[in-house]
Amino acid sequence: MQRILKVALIIIILLIFFYPKNAQAKLLPQAKGKTVGTSVKSSSLSFSTSPRLRADRKALIVYFSNLQNTTSVSYTLTYQTNGQQEGAGGTISSSGSSASRELLFGTCSKNVCRYHTNITNAKLEVRYSSTNGKTYLRRYRIKI
Repeated sequence: MQRILKVALIIIILLIFFYPKNAQAKLLPQAKGKTVGTSVKSSSLSFSTSPRLRADRKALIVYFSNLQNTTSVSYTLTYQTNGQQEGAGGTISSSGSSASRELLFGTCSKNVCRYHTNITNAKLEVRYSSTNGKTYLRRYRIKI
């Protein structure tokens, strides 16, 4: 009996140390010839979006910076859970230079959250409208 407990304890310790703790969001390639670009940089404009999974992998935290030259920013997170399409989205006012949003993989009501499981095909889409009138689109594939 003690031998089984020792083996189970060793396995648990190994899982804790070797389980990946962070994931990466990669920029999806865009088709050529579209009017919406993937890179938003010029001499006067530089928008930045940085999505990161929360440590418990139950939410995506998206950091937006250099928003002072935008008129609007909208974002949409879509994913599948057990074969059903789910998602979250919203907008950011351009009143500040930076902002962040936490997008849950689940739903919350009256401070009780139910998180989705078996999440696949997660994608984040961020659309910026700049003060010069151009609209930019960035797409990310989220690996959970």
